[in-house]
Amino acid sequence: MKKIFLILAALFVLSSVAFAKPYGEKSRPDSVGDIVFADGTATAWGEGLTLTEEQKRAAVAVIFYAGTGCSNDGERRVLGVGLAQNHDGLAWCTESASAYEVNITTIQCDADGDAGALTFTGDKDGSVNLEQIGAFLRENGIPDDTEYKSLYPAFYFAKNYAKADESNVRGTDYAGGWYLPSLAELYQIWKNRATVNAAIALCGGRQFGDYWYWSASQYQHYLSAFILIFSSGNWGASSKYSIHAVCAVRTFNGEEKTMTVRENLKLRSGEATYTQVLAVMSAGAKVRILELGKAETIDGIPSNWVKVEVQQGAKDRDGKPIKKGTVGWCFGGYLE
Repeated sequence: MKKIFLILAALFVLSSVAFAKPYGEKSRPDSVGDIVFADGTATAWGEGLTLTEEQKRAAVAVIFYAGTGCSNDGERRVLGVGLAQNHDGLAWCTESASAYEVNITTIQCDADGDAGALTFTGDKDGSVNLEQIGAFLRENGIPDDTEYKSLYPAFYFAKNYAKADESNVRGTDYAGGWYLPSLAELYQIWKNRATVNAAIALCGGRQFGDYWYWSASQYQHYLSAFILIFSSGNWGASSKYSIHAVCAVRTFNGEEKTMTVRENLKLRSGEATYTQVLAVMSAGAKVRILELGKAETIDGIPSNWVKVEVQQGAKDRDGKPIKKGTVGWCFGGYLE
């Protein structure tokens, strides 16, 4: 009797860790307006879209840009903004910071054109601007104090975004990687603000208002940094110690989910049990999720079919290697 109970308990544990139904309809975000969830999936915002309370709790960002214009090397970038902002305002840096009276030329992002039709040159990717400030200071014989968050409040709000109230990212794969956007990146949020705000509101986050927002970009004058004026879409320069609103962004490039096969699992040519079996993957095999397929319930487990790519080291049920990169479909209920 005890043995039977232990077997039933084990089955219950396995069923409880089965591949959960994804929050989103897309395997990963790739377009402006996509709502990104904690499991890496996404759903495109559109009029009439509704989210469950569970989806709202799992929402972590809204995509505001997808393209190459916010890259320093021509790489395509998918950028999302967090749902929590600081509207009370923070300083870019304090008057005690080493960068206060220094023109950090390596992080300048110059704007050209009229409000609402700006173009940018220079450092358009703000993802490592705090690190670039530190490097510039050291190279010019100035003490690098960028490790002190009290001296660079706006940068550290973004860097430590997971600590922000209602960020939804604490304890997820997206707890890190956040940063203060460059002027070029911030402008893309303004440009797509109607869609971004609608999606943020649907998730229960804080919308962008007519505030002045700090960018991570140095202005030409050593005492100032760039801001973006959200009431007009124009840029401005403000003293680094001034208090302005702050948001946090991060990249969502290549966020495909890697998962593990729980037990022998058939890799098929299509998303149905009657399609051709390409291989039978053994427990422990790693696969990368490429695409979410139709929902189905198999063996009492509700989940989705998923298109996957077999990773290095995977073996079949006979212990023979499965070629890395093999692509097929499997039922997600047996992945973890």
